[in-house]
Amino acid sequence: MAYKEIPDIKKCIEIGTISRPHGKDGEVLVSTKNVDIVEFTEYEYVYLCRQERLVPFFIESASIKSNSLFVKFEDIKYIEKAEIYCGTKIYGELSEDAEEDPIDTNLVGFSVIDSNTHETIGTIQEVISYSMNTVFDVKQANNNSVLIPFAEALFKGIDEDAKTITMEIPDGILEA
Repeated sequence: MAYKEIPDIKKCIEIGTISRPHGKDGEVLVSTKNVDIVEFTEYEYVYLCRQERLVPFFIESASIKSNSLFVKFEDIKYIEKAEIYCGTKIYGELSEDAEEDPIDTNLVGFSVIDSNTHETIGTIQEVISYSMNTVFDVKQANNNSVLIPFAEALFKGIDEDAKTITMEIPDGILEA
């Protein structure tokens, strides 16, 4: 793999935290944030935040067991080393064209309306751009957060004066 410059943390997004070691060979349990557990298993490498700096760690394997994510990093071989990394935040890179993306942080504060039910789902707290797609972190009235993918096919309209976005909400997104 070609050597790549480590990005500034502002060009990354927190995608999880190492919770605890799992087993004796350095595998760890990871709690994800801002990324789907299945999407995490597709990463080749991530950045661990060590002493306020991003350090690249290559993923040897990632597996899902009982709805939990277990990750084996190439450089963590023993339980003792895995214990050192407990509580460490994990970051992934934002897409390179995130700044050129037409969907930007100006949408924070907009309400998302379901085009089928015409009900307000919640308010956009953050716009997150991954290399493959953009999602809205929407805070619902019950204070739960839900990630709603932004895809052109789901976008039905925007009213900038009313600060609302109307979208077709995919089945299962709002079920917790």
